[in-house]
Amino acid sequence: MKLSDLIGIGRLGGKDADGFYPVVVKPRFRGVLAEAKDVYLIFNSDRVFFVSICERDDSDRKPRLKFAEDGIAEERVKHREVILALPLENEEEEEPEELLGYSVVFEEREIGKVTDYFHNNAQYVLEVTAPDGAEILIPMVDFFIGEVMENPGVIILINAESLLSEAGE
Repeated sequence: MKLSDLIGIGRLGGKDADGFYPVVVKPRFRGVLAEAKDVYLIFNSDRVFFVSICERDDSDRKPRLKFAEDGIAEERVKHREVILALPLENEEEEEPEELLGYSVVFEEREIGKVTDYFHNNAQYVLEVTAPDGAEILIPMVDFFIGEVMENPGVIILINAESLLSEAGE
């Protein structure tokens, strides 16, 4: 795993008298951290610890965590800031590789075929090649993807007027 495969979700404070580390978490990741069992601690570009959360305390305004591993407090004092991180991938979200070659349809008209995809740090984006060779980017979100039919390999778009008007379709 590379450092670029991780996303910083907050910062780790110093160990308190109870053995807990206070954490400041970005608001959108609070729920994710509440369910996480393991996290990465990034001390700098070449010092990353993979640790298990063994105890939590959410009684204060700031959540506090206790880790199963030793040596964190000693490493923590050597660094000005420690980033709390999780893998970039979302386990619930699978890569859309199986959608390659699917036809993309909007309002009963074929727009093109899925030729590639990428992840933009928020969601997957399908690259659709139109019959004239134009490339159309379709975010894989419920707002645009109405239905995916495995047989016959078709993706039905909804709310795609703005995407298609920008692409000249």
